[in-house]
Amino acid sequence: MGLFPDAKPELIDPDPDLQQAFDAAIATFGHGLEKTPIVLVSLADAEPHDFAGQLVEEVHYSASLLKATAMWAAFELRRAANELISTAHPAPADTLALLRGTFDREINENRVAQLAGKNLEGFLLPRWDKVFQVQPDATVNFTPDFFGSLFDAIVDGSNSAAGAVVHGLGFGYLTKAAATAEFFDDGAVDTPQTADGMWLCGDFQHGFPPQRIPCVNDTPVAQATSALQMARLFTFLAASPGAAGAAGVDPGQTPDPENTPLVDAASDEAMLKLLFNAVNVPRLHLFLNRDTSVQFVTFQSKIGLGPVNSGAKVASEAAIIKEASAGRRFVAVFQNRTFVNDASIIPVSQVIDATIANFLFP
Repeated sequence: MGLFPDAKPELIDPDPDLQQAFDAAIATFGHGLEKTPIVLVSLADAEPHDFAGQLVEEVHYSASLLKATAMWAAFELRRAANELISTAHPAPADTLALLRGTFDREINENRVAQLAGKNLEGFLLPRWDKVFQVQPDATVNFTPDFFGSLFDAIVDGSNSAAGAVVHGLGFGYLTKAAATAEFFDDGAVDTPQTADGMWLCGDFQHGFPPQRIPCVNDTPVAQATSALQMARLFTFLAASPGAAGAAGVDPGQTPDPENTPLVDAASDEAMLKLLFNAVNVPRLHLFLNRDTSVQFVTFQSKIGLGPVNSGAKVASEAAIIKEASAGRRFVAVFQNRTFVNDASIIPVSQVIDATIANFLFP
């Protein structure tokens, strides 16, 4: 594995029984959700994991939900940096120069099609000294400032902090990493109804020129994803060997140590802790569990809420949840839900809850 991550395997498969349970839940609770992509993944002990849903490949503007993409990319960049250091053995004083000299040209020459030929000087490459602090053994970890921005972006939902994370990583790394991991196909974006990709090429209005792709629910945007690709990302995290130490995993249901991590076990556990902290702050960064009647609990979550050009606000969420009585975990993702108040989310919560009940207790 080099600078850019390898293609991630397909760890989720459509399941007819779960789809039947979902369809029955939609028939009962889904009025008004005709344009709301929803994915539910049943987390098994080992790969693959079953999923069901609707409109799963549509690409929609999903606002702050895409901060989860920046979080993942940051840990991938740290992995790549330390893998290079482990083979090159630089002196600590030479580490950042090694990263810059080895990786900058590779990023610049391996752009996704949407960035090819554009003058993006100053916006394309990582700011190595802002992202990484060199350790005594010449390996790198995040600087306190960068990790603070990462924490604030995920846990507090700060747009300025998310902008700092994007500035640290650069548009070139962010977009190409998603493409090589197969979270994004740069040849499919012109058909957003089926493009099934994840795109973050904006800094939440903090100075970088946004690079936009078409989406279903708005004009071209810089933060968009399909529900399916965000569900894949969260399923990698939830099923990772690193999830064994995460909240919400019962000791008897720890993930198979042979499961594929998203980055590596330690990085995945760190990301899960950030997403757990997002649920446990006074601002309550979750949507699905604002309906207190449901029989599941959210342990990790990232939400999005932002305006489309029509003037409406749309809500989205990716969450790792657990059904209370059976203790089974699921990944739930929804997006493009018009948001007026908390009651706007209740139909989505009810569909998720009923699907789980139909599936576990037929």
